[in-house]
Amino acid sequence: MSLNPSRMEHLLFHQSAVRTLEDRKLLVSPAGRGLWRSSEEGGWEAFMEGMPSKVHVNRLEPASVGSIVACTNHGLYSLSNGRWSDLRLPFVCYAYKEIGSIGFAATERGLWCRSQMGWKNIASTENPVYDVFATPHFIFLALPWGIAMYDRLTCAWEQFSLKTAVVRLAAMDGALLGIAESGAIVLGDLTGGFDKLRMPGIFAFNAVRLAQNLYFCTDRGLYRAAKIRGQFSLVSVSLGCPVTDVDMREGQLHMATLNEGIQTIPWN
Repeated sequence: MSLNPSRMEHLLFHQSAVRTLEDRKLLVSPAGRGLWRSSEEGGWEAFMEGMPSKVHVNRLEPASVGSIVACTNHGLYSLSNGRWSDLRLPFVCYAYKEIGSIGFAATERGLWCRSQMGWKNIASTENPVYDVFATPHFIFLALPWGIAMYDRLTCAWEQFSLKTAVVRLAAMDGALLGIAESGAIVLGDLTGGFDKLRMPGIFAFNAVRLAQNLYFCTDRGLYRAAKIRGQFSLVSVSLGCPVTDVDMREGQLHMATLNEGIQTIPWN
């Protein structure tokens, strides 16, 4: 199955995503081409029931009790019993995370939370939010100009201007990590600032935590984050074509690539 976008207008809108389903099948979203599921015959079949036509999926996010949420240009859709259900958030959605029973959606019109009372905007109404990352005490937002942090104990916001859009958030060794629109990696220094990590010739698309490892999807392949002599390093897992997303199931890593479909390698 070819995942070949016609042109790269913007990093956020031309990535491919992959997730493994409970029945061991793969769910993929080729850039701008809807959703597909692996078939028992070894091929691919459209998996669009409940979705609008010509939908573009920005990300596939895990949700409660084995479900998956698709973040699309038509809002949020949840997978249940083999079909997609509209979660009634009428904005372009970039990411979705759950904290307990509350869902947080990063959208073109700020951060929204979902509870039994429905959706409510809670932050950044004037800016798009590209990702959200939460800890027991803080909520971090990826924004067009950098990162914002909400202290859940003091109910106060703090802003970290990085003079670039941050499109993905993760954590490493207790520090917040971000991926910039330029493909650069920024890592919190645990003193209120961020360091730009120098990885010459590598453009990072995505950071994904699987089990105890943090993986980086880049234009040169898949890497694993490591500390070597106390310094941040990237260890090659699979070199070659650009990788934009990765998931793991039963000892195998499934990588979504830009132009060579889904690649699977053993995990060790």
